[in-house]
Amino acid sequence: MIFKDADDRSGDLAELERLADEVPHADRAAVTRQIKAIRSGIAGERDAAHFINREFGHSERLALIHDLRFETDDGFAQIDHLVIHRFQAKAWVLETKNYSGRLVCDEHGDWTVWLNGKPRPIASPINQARRQCIALRKLLDRTGGKAIREIQPVVLISPKSSIDRRQMTGGKSIVKSDNFAAWWNAEAEKIGVGHAFGLAGRHLLGGYSQEAFTTLCEALVAAHVPARTDWRARLNITVLEPQTTADSAAPVSSPNKAIAGEIQTSLGWLKLSQIPDGRFALRNEKREELIVVVKDVCRGQAQWVGRYGNWLIDEHRVADIIGLIEQRANSTENSTRG
Repeated sequence: MIFKDADDRSGDLAELERLADEVPHADRAAVTRQIKAIRSGIAGERDAAHFINREFGHSERLALIHDLRFETDDGFAQIDHLVIHRFQAKAWVLETKNYSGRLVCDEHGDWTVWLNGKPRPIASPINQARRQCIALRKLLDRTGGKAIREIQPVVLISPKSSIDRRQMTGGKSIVKSDNFAAWWNAEAEKIGVGHAFGLAGRHLLGGYSQEAFTTLCEALVAAHVPARTDWRARLNITVLEPQTTADSAAPVSSPNKAIAGEIQTSLGWLKLSQIPDGRFALRNEKREELIVVVKDVCRGQAQWVGRYGNWLIDEHRVADIIGLIEQRANSTENSTRG
């Protein structure tokens, strides 16, 4: 069953294409590279999703979740494709790489992709998928998925690419996306039919019913946080300011610094302080309604730091986030009174 499709990235592409027309020539190359990277990523993930959905989309034994982004202790984790087997209580985290060249891993575990006869170092996709498995384990433990006994990382590569596996550890978990179904079926058969039925029986007797499985998958989808990217800030594009006259050239304090301190909303206080790296730390009064509002506004736009119980906000986003929290707080207060 398909529980979630990939998010629509057309908004990001439209914003980047607009920036490409507006930015100075020196910044245009960075914008163009980002557009190309997003389009390549979309194509690779779309093709992989097509092959996966075609083979497994109607199976009641399997849950398919595409493009899952969720909060972690230090930021966010992004899983391209997630497959969960109801009876085996096993999950596969699929990391998609849409390279059209040749992938090589040396004896030190360093990865290179050869494109047009030129080598380009890349981060290990296997290690990346393993990190996502660790993050998923924590999410499953929070959402009723402790019965999922194993999480396996798999790297899906383009059908047009080739791979040198001679020095590769874990090379069996690197699969061409159009061959994933055959690979997965071969892996599933290793446990044997009898063992599979035994697993099914134990989970059903233990309450791991179709309903419970559906509830788990819906909880995972509910944890999804869509990405919101400020592309000017991400690409370090300078916004041209209007020329000032001599009379107005005197330095003016940052408006965000004026915001720092305690801010009273209709649901309780917010405390904002600037840290040495320029970002702002936001804390809020421990009132349930305010906590919900702050979390809803900050998710995807700020970084949660559980150790200190605050949100870290980039300076250019502070005013918008505080304004939106105040607006949502007023709306919540008014609806409660009504």
